[in-house]
Amino acid sequence: MSKASKEFLVKQQKVFDLLWRVDQPELRPELYALGKSYKIEADLNCYSNQDAVREFLALHQRGMLPRGKIFSIFHSDHLHEAIALFKVLYHSKDFDTFCKTAAWARIHVNEGMYVYAFSVAVIRYPETFRIRLPSLHELYPHLFFKNEVIRSAYDAKLYNDPTKTVASSDGAIIIPDNDSILSSECCSHDEYKLRYFTEDVYSNEIHYFSQLTHPFWMKSEEFGPHFPKRGEVYLYGLKVQLARYNMERFSNGLAEIEDFDWSYPIPYGYHPSMSYHNGLPVPHRSDDAMLPNHKLGLIKELRNLEQLFASAIDSGFVFHKNATFESIRTRSGIEVLGNLIQGNADSVNHDLYGNYELLARDVLGFSPAPRGKYDVVPSIMQVYGLSLRDPMYWSLVKRIMSYHKKFVSYLPKYTYKDLAFPDVKIESVDVDKVETYFDDVDYLISAAVKARNVDDKTLIKARQYRLNHKPFNYDITIHSKAGMRSWIRIYLGPKYNLNHEEMNITENYNQFILVDYWDTDLKPGINKIKRSSVETNYGGPDPMSSDLFYRKIEKCIAGEDVYELPKYPYLYPERMLIPKGRPEGVPFQFFVYVSPYDEKKMFHYRSAQFGERKMWNDPFGFPLERPSDFNIAELPNAYLKEFKIYHEERSEISVGA
Repeated sequence: MSKASKEFLVKQQKVFDLLWRVDQPELRPELYALGKSYKIEADLNCYSNQDAVREFLALHQRGMLPRGKIFSIFHSDHLHEAIALFKVLYHSKDFDTFCKTAAWARIHVNEGMYVYAFSVAVIRYPETFRIRLPSLHELYPHLFFKNEVIRSAYDAKLYNDPTKTVASSDGAIIIPDNDSILSSECCSHDEYKLRYFTEDVYSNEIHYFSQLTHPFWMKSEEFGPHFPKRGEVYLYGLKVQLARYNMERFSNGLAEIEDFDWSYPIPYGYHPSMSYHNGLPVPHRSDDAMLPNHKLGLIKELRNLEQLFASAIDSGFVFHKNATFESIRTRSGIEVLGNLIQGNADSVNHDLYGNYELLARDVLGFSPAPRGKYDVVPSIMQVYGLSLRDPMYWSLVKRIMSYHKKFVSYLPKYTYKDLAFPDVKIESVDVDKVETYFDDVDYLISAAVKARNVDDKTLIKARQYRLNHKPFNYDITIHSKAGMRSWIRIYLGPKYNLNHEEMNITENYNQFILVDYWDTDLKPGINKIKRSSVETNYGGPDPMSSDLFYRKIEKCIAGEDVYELPKYPYLYPERMLIPKGRPEGVPFQFFVYVSPYDEKKMFHYRSAQFGERKMWNDPFGFPLERPSDFNIAELPNAYLKEFKIYHEERSEISVGA
């Protein structure tokens, strides 16, 4: 990590200011005055693409989504307007123009559209590279916390109701919200048992930030750093999500989530008990509900797309717009297929293969038919950063993964020779006791209640349980015949299914997820390697609450503190890598795999939100991304270690033990 410069810190502070209480822009008088006085049309020479600026100004003059309305990137008109605003921000010639444009948009553009366009611009704009954005729940608390919690925040702030709060050491109003995590009100069957996982704030937000970093509407080579392997990363991400979700189901004694059929009732209901900022309730879905009539046209289109995907996978070919075709039975085929299914801007034929995921989210979320292009009420499935809450999201991911599994079944199976590392043998793997628990975390929700005036600095936080685990160590003993640099990967997977049948890794390779990887120099002979779970490159700590972060930035600007630029700014929560388990223990297994390190096979990946790193050119998930024709656990350079995950009740917790 490197120390942030004062210039960087000032930019960081300015970005937070520009996103602070966008529904009350007058509370930042300096920015409000700047936004009122700035005239974009008078400063066209301050933008590198004046045509994009003129296009936006013409759009704004004709009329855009009014302030106060609900914004959704799943609505084509909303998205078109947001992209136009993004382009104006992105093409600012300097940071001063960038800020002036943002200050203007903060007043004159719909709040949700502004937040989205500005956030994507901050991630992509060269002068704001590695600038941190506030967490989504801090901007939109009403979409993360039930109506009851928001009402309690109002009562506690406006009426000083002491029955709604608990004691706080920093003067904040703390609203307890653990009951909602344990409640069965939102969903049926036994899905409520998973709410601590599906409604975890930061694991949902990593989904949101990944979409901000690589929007489906943006080509991978546009606007900043190129995004390699986009389609492959998309499918790999869903594979990891589903495998991790299934582990949580196993921990709670639940079978895999059910499939669905477009012709039959949707098996899982969902009642979010939340409202949008304008008071409209977030749409709900009852158990075994028939799909609404106004979705029938979309259902027909979805069935057609599913037939096209199946045909492409079975034939091994996809068709381009110019009527040529391309084989997908190649190393890059997974990339092509992923782009098709996501329906992103890199799809080889968007006209033919459409936008499957967006259509499916629309249908399964049961959003009502819009009364007009500016009167939409998106479902949870149509809000990135919230959709993991809905059981049907996971059923949809399972459907998409069925195409992935069918695709890899046509690829050549790995042979022993493909995966063996003849000069290396893993002699043993030992793991400390793995224990999970729930701890409390306070989430900043001050934006849920309007500020009285400029001087109103009231902090409001909601306190919830979150899943965590005690740190543990891996002790790995490796024998190497020579000195060499190597990769070590650790995967996590279940040991048994619900019928207590052992899950063979060769057959169930798609149930394992990568939880850590690193490179190391092996010396000749015995190598004893100790690795702590907190050292993982795959996860990181939860981000600091914005009130604390902003205070730290202020101190750093004043020279009273130091801000180190994080190596990986935004990672999946490390505490969530391990499933909950049970008090009596649930058997799982680590799969440890050692492979050669080859600098020639590395590629450089650069992301404003997820850091800069070198990545291997192997397929994502290697060597468990496709079947092998032998028992992979028999490799000398691989090792399966069975262990149990124990869950401690809150009364038993002693984290420092």
